Amino acid sequence: MQLDQIDHLPRSLAHLRPDRVRSVFPNPTLIRLTGDRPEPLVLSTLLHGNETTSLEVLKHLQRRYESTPLPRSLMIFVGNVLATEQGLRHLPGEMDFNRIWAGGDSPAHALAQQVQEAAMGVSPFASIDIHNNTGTNPIYGCVNTLRPADLDLAARFAPLGVFYLNPATTQSVAFSKICPAITLECGRSGDVEGLMAAIELVETIMRLDHFADHPPDPRSLRLFETVGRVEIVPDCTFRFDPKPADLNFDAGLEDLNFQPLPAGACLALTSRPHLPLRVVDEHGADLTSDFLELQTGQIRLTQGLTPAMITTDVTNIRQDCLCYFMRQRPLPERSGSV
Repeated sequence: MQLDQIDHLPRSLAHLRPDRVRSVFPNPTLIRLTGDRPEPLVLSTLLHGNETTSLEVLKHLQRRYESTPLPRSLMIFVGNVLATEQGLRHLPGEMDFNRIWAGGDSPAHALAQQVQEAAMGVSPFASIDIHNNTGTNPIYGCVNTLRPADLDLAARFAPLGVFYLNPATTQSVAFSKICPAITLECGRSGDVEGLMAAIELVETIMRLDHFADHPPDPRSLRLFETVGRVEIVPDCTFRFDPKPADLNFDAGLEDLNFQPLPAGACLALTSRPHLPLRVVDEHGADLTSDFLELQTGQIRLTQGLTPAMITTDVTNIRQDCLCYFMRQRPLPERSGSV
């Protein structure tokens, strides 16, 4: 898998449509731009081809800095351009570009390793991986360590944050070992609020001299922690209406994102004799019985929790998952760090 390398943002980027992305970036591309502050900000874009806010951020940067010096150097990875051209998260049979960052023997893993090695050679100031949700969610930032700098990044993006360790193969997990790192979840592709928040964060970090050396005030960041990933078993049919299926969810399921649910809340109905949902932790261990029970065809929570990243997109559910279970996590004490 070829990695192109260039030292500029092409002028034709300014009005580029996602389905024409390969007219500018024929292959995954690493862009190195020199700015006033030498330690670069790493931007990771288009890891998922159906999540296009990151492309809009690149278009902003091209327009804003076409004839103006950058306040900080940038290293930009333009990822899955083949999937972007097709409007898909990733192509059938292809590796998910946000699951290739922990080593492996595929061409996609080799590509990710090449990008990481390039970043390690330039001491990045921070890394921002820009994504969208397929479901209805507020904007939020994901961090993989509780260092003050990473939490500072999260608080600068949105008052809602998520700490996760699963999956351990994402770009932000890998880059958190190199520098402060965050994944931006910017709502749905095309949402103006998420785009403007992402642009503002990138502009801010390019001008920032240093991160805070203490965690943010709890009033500026409400942090959740992933406690389980919810999957639908592969041979199960499912719908988001009452029509016949093995598993039926309410059409308004996405409205539950980041809403606390009590023990006993009903998530779905099933005609199966055994639970068709599976909850796993960051190591793949089965936690289903800790969180879910089946009572006369109703799938109910056994404990209170907060669901997040619920999607009703069938392709994304099959390729990734239905949602995550969360609990709110206290921030580290401001007198120290983790």
